Amino acid sequence: MTDPHLELYNLHGCPYCKTVRRALADLDLDYETHSVPRSRPDRTAVYEASGQYGVPVLVDHANGIEGMAESDDIVAYLYETYGDGQQPPPSGIIGRLRSWLG
Repeated sequence: MTDPHLELYNLHGCPYCKTVRRALADLDLDYETHSVPRSRPDRTAVYEASGQYGVPVLVDHANGIEGMAESDDIVAYLYETYGDGQQPPPSGIIGRLRSWLG
């Protein structure tokens, strides 16, 4: 098995991170996860990857993505790049209801 070319900077309990993890799982993509500290000033690795302290942040070595932030942007990118025509699941309240019911 080769090293994953995708990396996700992630915080346990973050709903935005969960959205990205769900997309990665839906697309059956291997990735390396980096759990980050809850305290924003302690997230030096996130800052080095993206220039900001928020999560989630995606790095895609295969496509030159050094530190993409914003969960909606990340999910759209993953489906566009790796989705083979699949559409991302609905986000917002509809997405939460579907995941809760389904």
